[in-house]
Amino acid sequence: MMRSLVAPAVPAEGEDLTLRRNLSEADLEAALECGDLLWLDFSDATEAEITWLERVFKLHPAVVTDLKREDRRPTLLAYPDYLFLSLFQPRIRLNKVMGEEIHCIIGEQFFITVRKDGKSAVDSAYERAAQIPDNWRGGTAYLLYLTAQFVVDAYYPLLDRISNQLNEMEEAILMNGRSTTQKSVFRIKQQLIELRQMVAPQREVLSNVIGEERVARTGESRDLFRHLYERLLRIYDVIDAQRDLTSNILDLIESQEAAKLGNAVNRLTILSMIFLPLTFITGLFGLNFVTTDPEFRIPLSGALVMLFIIMITLFFGAVLIYMFRRRGWL
Repeated sequence: MMRSLVAPAVPAEGEDLTLRRNLSEADLEAALECGDLLWLDFSDATEAEITWLERVFKLHPAVVTDLKREDRRPTLLAYPDYLFLSLFQPRIRLNKVMGEEIHCIIGEQFFITVRKDGKSAVDSAYERAAQIPDNWRGGTAYLLYLTAQFVVDAYYPLLDRISNQLNEMEEAILMNGRSTTQKSVFRIKQQLIELRQMVAPQREVLSNVIGEERVARTGESRDLFRHLYERLLRIYDVIDAQRDLTSNILDLIESQEAAKLGNAVNRLTILSMIFLPLTFITGLFGLNFVTTDPEFRIPLSGALVMLFIIMITLFFGAVLIYMFRRRGWL
């Protein structure tokens, strides 16, 4: 599906700009011949629309091939009449970070975006350009800036969400002693790695855009793209900081598990120490290792001897329990 915005050749300061929307292909070709500025946005572009783009804007075959692919990295390619730029907007689906690829073609009179259907940063930039016609005074470079700005803005909600999850996990471990599964932490760490892999090449792309004269012609344009580049640098730093936080949480989980294991071993050791003398006493009285002639008999009834042994075992057990509690082991 194609939609379009067309602005007349930029009038003098003070004059109003009137935009035309959703022109036919023939009208778009005529507007291009007249020197008007065009923004063409394609969502789920058909083969016929790609062929029309190739014919009207004289696209290189490699660009046409890239428009049909979804496995490219963020990149900037310079051609004599236009620039080809790929950006990635992040999304989280099924706990995995997915990159929505946005192809941009920037020429002197035209700005073209090709993407998959669905809510995108392009929609926000397109509506902004449609609502504020004065944005067109900055030319196609400013349209590219609007699109890149909303793509960069899409990273912040995801990072805030991940940051809140990590803070809740850390607080739960430190304050409440509630355990957090390593699987959930590793899942977040993987999301951060995927975000980092998207941000790093886009940072280089914007750095190249700043040095491209056809886009950053004026100091104002360079400042706009330099601002986006600095924001991506900050996003990159935030991702690294959150990766460090995930490592700290994993260390806390491991120390918590080690402490639990240590406490379990301590309890088992204490129980073994308590029952050790009891086992010795009962075992000692249960052995017949000396025989005498005549047979030696204890001048007490069996009930009294059994009661005496029970009292001795309880006494030693109580003494050991008291000693362990005094030392803080119980």
